[in-house]
Amino acid sequence: MKILFIAHSGEFSGGANRSLLTLMVGLREQYGVLPGVLIPGKNTPLEKRCKTIGIPVYTAPYHTCCTVFRHTPKDLLRVGKLLLAPLLDRREAKRLNQTLPDDFDLYYTNERMICVGGYLAHLRSKPHVWHVRSFSRANRTWFPPFWYQRMNRNADKIILVSRALYHDFSRHIQPEKLRTVYNGLEPERYLSNEHRPHTGFRLLLTGRLTPVKGQEDALRALYLLVRQYGADASLSFAGQAPTYEGQDYACHLRALTARLGLESRVSFLGEVDDLGAIRAETDVELVCSGMEPFGRTTVEAMMAGLPVVGCNTGGTAEIILDGITGLLYPPQDVNALSEKLNWLREHPEKAAEMGRAGQKRALQCFTAQRTVSGVMEVLHELT
Repeated sequence: MKILFIAHSGEFSGGANRSLLTLMVGLREQYGVLPGVLIPGKNTPLEKRCKTIGIPVYTAPYHTCCTVFRHTPKDLLRVGKLLLAPLLDRREAKRLNQTLPDDFDLYYTNERMICVGGYLAHLRSKPHVWHVRSFSRANRTWFPPFWYQRMNRNADKIILVSRALYHDFSRHIQPEKLRTVYNGLEPERYLSNEHRPHTGFRLLLTGRLTPVKGQEDALRALYLLVRQYGADASLSFAGQAPTYEGQDYACHLRALTARLGLESRVSFLGEVDDLGAIRAETDVELVCSGMEPFGRTTVEAMMAGLPVVGCNTGGTAEIILDGITGLLYPPQDVNALSEKLNWLREHPEKAAEMGRAGQKRALQCFTAQRTVSGVMEVLHELT
């Protein structure tokens, strides 16, 4: 089977394209699928990664069909983009129909916000799968409601990475088109039982510096942990601001850190290549996202044997078994978050037990092999 995967961007800093690359490699190695990938731009990090491992790359100037409104005059231009992007991509699909190889058996769009793959599959009378990995309005992204109907018309199957996403889509699209397949990671990359001796109670939050990731809640919980409970605690942020976000939020976090008097306890690490080394000196990992569709970093932390304290929403609530593999707290409740963290600090044996249970659960439920098998079942339904 030969499949053309359509990426929503050429970046490699977020979870969507990392998961896409894992899926393409897994399908090739486990089932002999021949993947190719279409990317919206040249000389991108994703293109370089794909070429390194021998996946054919095609590029085209297609668009995303969603936007983030910022309450500035440019929002008018963003509305125009929302209206024009599907029309421009319909034209781009016609061009690609003339230039791309015509021997692909199936077209596979990664993420909800691009439509060129659906148009191209329709022109060639081939099956089309949409793999959705994100919420829309819950994560500040404005996704036109009518777009669900457009997806319904242009997809033979829609794969969703959590039951929370399934619930969202099942209100708009007939359930027989929908399938839930959890994301999975390669254990050999993340599995670890290494925990190095260190001083203090160390916390880690991994993710892009954007408001939806909840870094501000983590900072305020750290303040309570130090001031109210007298903890010798510190917090590291692994990740940087995406280009579309700008530096406003990152600057806000640094200013808040200074205002709370936490400069000596907070580290902004930027993009980290070796998170395993950081996690080896971490006690608890935080997932403070207001509505995480799945949460790769949650599973990464579990595979590293860390207890995870996460916001009780979205996919996070499906991954973490509260009181068994970690702890859940109500959204935006920094008091509850600090209480959970302090409980783990005061019960290190229980925290270690949760870490071991989380590692076991991750290996049972959230491996790349399971994900690839689940996706392949969907593909067999179509081919």
